[in-house]
Amino acid sequence: MGPTGIGKTSLAFDLYDKLDVEIISVDSVQIYKNLDIGSGKPSKVLLKKYPHKLINKIEPYKSYSSALFREEALSEICTASEQNKLPLLVGGTMLYFQSLFLGLSNMPETDPTVRKKITQQAKLLGWEEMHRKLAGIDPESARRIHPNDTQRIQRALEVYESSLKTLTDWHKENKKEVNPKLSNFKIFQFAIQTEDRELHRKNVACRFQSMIEAGLVNEVESILKIKRMDTSVSSMRSVGYRQVCEFLEGNISYDEMIFKGVTATRQLAKRQMTWLRSWKNLIWLNESSQDMSQEVLDKVSNEL
Repeated sequence: MGPTGIGKTSLAFDLYDKLDVEIISVDSVQIYKNLDIGSGKPSKVLLKKYPHKLINKIEPYKSYSSALFREEALSEICTASEQNKLPLLVGGTMLYFQSLFLGLSNMPETDPTVRKKITQQAKLLGWEEMHRKLAGIDPESARRIHPNDTQRIQRALEVYESSLKTLTDWHKENKKEVNPKLSNFKIFQFAIQTEDRELHRKNVACRFQSMIEAGLVNEVESILKIKRMDTSVSSMRSVGYRQVCEFLEGNISYDEMIFKGVTATRQLAKRQMTWLRSWKNLIWLNESSQDMSQEVLDKVSNEL
């Protein structure tokens, strides 16, 4: 685990070279086909050398959820184990990790009509106003969800609009179910932390700029030409893609797109670190380490 742009994928490659592992992606954007540049997805050449499960899994116009991830990740973990491989989960989507290790509450399915309605409202009013709306409906969820976390704001509003019951009420009424299959595994949870926060902020800015230079705008234009695609679907609301869509729709300038893309990516990294700081049983790795993969191997061998 770790914030965006910290070196999780490189560490996974190093471990793949040293162990018989099955890499399982824990990334809510890399799950989509065609979302390559903006998701930081490894190249086709690297994916051939270092195969990943749960990458390029679904079409970009389809919805994907924590519940689906949990089901498919558990299946991949068990399959890898049956083949005498070590399941190696790599990514930065903390909600997916949470659903896998801590379980999920039963929630209503996403209603596409409701989602489209909320997306249109957000375009008119702005997400800051949508967060205020959520605070009036479900103050507890609004306190828990950052005003910049548009996907979770939308989900909380969708739950209420679809069921007339708040997300908080759903959580209280439904106990989380932890899959007993995981009890068969000795689980090691590692996270890479930033050595220099300001340097990481600069690296995040450079990373987004390099994505633009690599053709992110053209990538989004091509994706939007796919049948059943539009800017309201979940994949296009991901960090980076959302800002490019705003630019292509003429709502912001090119410079504003860069600024907003960098800002959103930095905010994502900050939220990821906030999640990780509250995570239990976490083993921290420093990004400046000479050989993180060896540190991982040493820790695992000492515990087993």
